[in-house]
Amino acid sequence: MIRVAIILCVGWALAMGATSGVALYQARRFPEAEQVLRAALRKQPLDQQARLLLARTLVELNRVPEALSELQRLMEARPSPELEMEAGRLLRRLAERRFSDLSRQDDGQAAVSEIAGRRLEREGNFTGALARYQETQAREPERPGIHYALGSVHWKLREMVAAEAHLRAELARTPGHGMANFRLGQVLIATGREQEAVAPLERAAGGMPERPEVRRELGKGYRKVGRTADARRVWESVALERPNDDQIHFLLGGIYRETGERDLAQREFDLHRKLLEERRRLSERH
Repeated sequence: MIRVAIILCVGWALAMGATSGVALYQARRFPEAEQVLRAALRKQPLDQQARLLLARTLVELNRVPEALSELQRLMEARPSPELEMEAGRLLRRLAERRFSDLSRQDDGQAAVSEIAGRRLEREGNFTGALARYQETQAREPERPGIHYALGSVHWKLREMVAAEAHLRAELARTPGHGMANFRLGQVLIATGREQEAVAPLERAAGGMPERPEVRRELGKGYRKVGRTADARRVWESVALERPNDDQIHFLLGGIYRETGERDLAQREFDLHRKLLEERRRLSERH
């Protein structure tokens, strides 16, 4: 764990230009590290790596509520899976140290519950995640993003009515929430309301152009409502970005077959089959 932390810190130094902050953290000169990292964040507030290292620094200074605040800001920015994993590890570290005063603070406990819910959700324990998110909402009903968290985990549990209610509640407060629009579109498709699904999926794709999986779902919505040309356009763009996505090749194969382009359809189905075979071989090795 120590080696991993050191490697991560070195990478952060190169990425965020706060070499001295990382060096100070490694040297356990935490008060000085805090000053340098806060200065770096004033210049680049969206630097998620710097924010995580600042949270680590605050933990070392025994300023747990402030560390949780920084972790919450990090999670609200929807960090990469790697950074989210590191945030989860830091949370577990806090739990292991048993900060009894933290457990008596509603504000701190709401943050702990939400981050713990995210960790459980990432691990596939959706029932456990739901319980932690409900705990968070009970402590802080107006907490930003909590309706999205609840809606998303209800979606994963296939509880569509509850998922839709929470997602619509989130979008009533933050209409531009990309992931809430995405999940709502998925709920609407799953419940046979494809016409309604297209609008939130288009908003999600517009707000998150870097997420090909969103456009993949948008293509499904287009196809369900008969907009074949739009579905083809979207799926072809995804295939260019994700050539190893077996699903997109299967979907494109179906489109090409519908339009009578047999050679293109066969090519996509062959790619789909090849990718599945490669995945199976890899799983057998492990």
